[in-house]
Amino acid sequence: MKEKIKGNNYVYWGFTLFTVIAAAILLFFILLKADAIYSCIAKLISIISPILIGLLFAYLLNPLVKMIDKFIASKLLKLLEKKVFKKHKFTKNASRILAIFLTYLFTFALIILIISFVIPSLFDSINMMLSNVPIYINNIYDYLKGMLNDNPELMKMIDNWNANITDSLTGIMLPGMDTIVSNLTTGISSFVSWTINIIIGIIVSVYLIYDKDTFIRGSKRLLKAFLPQKAYDTCMTTCVYTNRIFGGFMIAKIIDSLIIGVLTFIIISVFKIPYALVISVIVGITNIIPYFGPFIGAIPCAALLLLVDPTKSLTFTILIFLIQQFDGNILGPKLIGNKTGIKSFWVLFSILLFGGIFGFPGMIFGVPVFAVIYSVLGNLINKKLAKKSSL
Repeated sequence: MKEKIKGNNYVYWGFTLFTVIAAAILLFFILLKADAIYSCIAKLISIISPILIGLLFAYLLNPLVKMIDKFIASKLLKLLEKKVFKKHKFTKNASRILAIFLTYLFTFALIILIISFVIPSLFDSINMMLSNVPIYINNIYDYLKGMLNDNPELMKMIDNWNANITDSLTGIMLPGMDTIVSNLTTGISSFVSWTINIIIGIIVSVYLIYDKDTFIRGSKRLLKAFLPQKAYDTCMTTCVYTNRIFGGFMIAKIIDSLIIGVLTFIIISVFKIPYALVISVIVGITNIIPYFGPFIGAIPCAALLLLVDPTKSLTFTILIFLIQQFDGNILGPKLIGNKTGIKSFWVLFSILLFGGIFGFPGMIFGVPVFAVIYSVLGNLINKKLAKKSSL
């Protein structure tokens, strides 16, 4: 009996040693061929990007489809059944089709409204801002010149600085025609490619929303067929939690940022701060990033206004501070609350970690991703501790 147990231990440790060595070899191969693996992954993502775009559209628009289906489409069809089609009963699919149609109609109308009114004004503001940059720099130069008249050495340094800045701006603003043509060709090609991918993604998202119940049932059957019951239950719990975190946090954060962007535009327009539209768009977009977003958006805008008018920059800084206090203490808690379920330190940690790895998208999606990882690890630790305490 002892020999049998001893033999089983040898098999166990042998298998463990083999697994460790195999994992080490695999890790070494991955590190050795990291560039090739990354290139393959990037190519695969590029190929399936329309599907990924469709998944993103479907995920973001699905709550709106459900809301329209519940409060508008179903009631409208019931009214039509009573008043117009008295002998015809609409199915549940008809209500969903109508809800999808109304959702995409509203979305496209909103996009067309933005393109028609906001984008041209935004481009005009950016063009005006770029064309006035040399004037702003000369204003700074004149201001420093007036302060440093009694110090010729510093004035000489300022003159050299002004000449270097002017030369740099000339090189940036007036590049060679070859560079312009090359960049324009690349930009047009990239724009066409992304436009095609977005169109395909929109079509894919319609099918995904319409057949979501079928896809969910199929995914559950697949997982149930290949996973043990406990693993399946854990997987389902994790999926529900992930959906709640991403759906709740991201959608609430987008709505919050949209409100802050519009509020910023209204307030700074009342105080006649220049480039109100550009500044409010920057503030609204960067506000999606938790904690660091307000600073990332406000600091460059305040620096830009400092070039235009220092008093306007100070006014903007005070206003944006008050707006962010309203967002952090009143609006944000009402819309978002503590949907992630993690402490402030881990929020900062996740933003720094994922932002450092993936850049701006990592700063946006880092918090909900880390919240899911944190929850899964917490559940595993609790199960391990429960097993140990029961022994």
